[in-house]
Amino acid sequence: MWRAALRLRHAAPCATLAALTRCDEDTLQKRTTWKASSDKLGPPRVHRIVITGGPCAGKTTAMAKLSLRLQNMGFDVFVVPEVATLTITGGAKPGNYTQRQHRDWEVSVLKIQMALEDNFRDIAEKCSLSEGRHAVLLMDRGTMDVLAYVGKDQFDDVLEEFNWTIPQLRDQRYEAVVHLVTAAIGAERFYTLENNKARMESRPEAIALDGRLARAWVGHNALHVVENGTGSFEEKIRKTVDVVCRSLGVPGPRSQPRWWIVRNVDEQALAQLEPAEWKLEHVFLRTSDGSESRVTKKSSVGGGPATYHHRVRGKMVGDEHSTSERTLSLREYKALLKTRDPGRLKIKKTRRAFLWRDEYYMLDTFHSPESASGTTTLFVEAPKGEFSFPPFLEAKVDVTTKHWFSSSAHDSYARTMMLAGEVSNDPYDGDANADPRRGAW
Repeated sequence: MWRAALRLRHAAPCATLAALTRCDEDTLQKRTTWKASSDKLGPPRVHRIVITGGPCAGKTTAMAKLSLRLQNMGFDVFVVPEVATLTITGGAKPGNYTQRQHRDWEVSVLKIQMALEDNFRDIAEKCSLSEGRHAVLLMDRGTMDVLAYVGKDQFDDVLEEFNWTIPQLRDQRYEAVVHLVTAAIGAERFYTLENNKARMESRPEAIALDGRLARAWVGHNALHVVENGTGSFEEKIRKTVDVVCRSLGVPGPRSQPRWWIVRNVDEQALAQLEPAEWKLEHVFLRTSDGSESRVTKKSSVGGGPATYHHRVRGKMVGDEHSTSERTLSLREYKALLKTRDPGRLKIKKTRRAFLWRDEYYMLDTFHSPESASGTTTLFVEAPKGEFSFPPFLEAKVDVTTKHWFSSSAHDSYARTMMLAGEVSNDPYDGDANADPRRGAW
């Protein structure tokens, strides 16, 4: 059992799952973003949240989504990495260990886990709280996950040997625990071995481990289980974000995403909300399998270090797209740029994020390509039928259901329009419901 669990423990995240992405901003912008709602959160503190789950559940994608969204909302976010992976990439070979050696390795993993968490918390307290900012620690698995890999008897022996207790490890270290159910339960078409050479397990093995991981946390007063349900994976990710946001006391996505093209913006009224502002640059990459791949550079308008992300949107599976996201280092970003698709245009835009009536909005103004320059769009995840459009914005048209309204559409149609000479100086000329190649977007 422990060897099968081990293979799952250090398997790479499933690449066929989907999530939307949000962008981060620098420290000053974070501080002002949440100023309007700081009274609701009380004095600055460190919020500790575990993201765990079975194999191919979307854990890594969910953490990336959470990290970026919470940064946008004004939190300082610290991601505590999964320790088992750290030790394996550092040279540990638990797959070759005896059962006793494996148990000792898991104990070391647990010790490192607690040390990392404690030191990240110390950093957050000294560098965030001291500046008046709330901080969130997102843990890639937590202390109780070890129970699922070594079994109850060995875990009890470890507790006795080191004088630990379950309340100390489970209840006192984290404010919330979110368990994402494996795709092997309810989303079987997304559970695959093909895109992960390290994953060797059958669906029954994945289901068994998922159950052990969930049960290991039973008893925590803020355990949330996010199942696959009947919706898309993007809905699962939105539910995960909603659970975490509610545990923090901030607005979360409670329904479908919606987009509008905006005609006019009352800049004075918007400025009173102190929106966070940053620049985005999307570059599309060459692919050979029909998927769409792009890298994004996110940088502060006022300067400071940039962050980099990679998104791959696959072919349709049933009635939904599969999408994966990850954060990149600068070196990885530069390497991927070498595979840029010369037939696709670069997209540049400025994004402003703000809170209004407990909803989180993102206002994008496009700068390039030229055909899109000056176009402003609004994005929000709002409850269906309960949405109130901000009075300081004038909407042109709701484009939520327009299949052509996407960054990839902006790119591909932009080239067509420019070459055909059909681009209008006014992005709103023509029928708003027409094909965007006729200048309607």
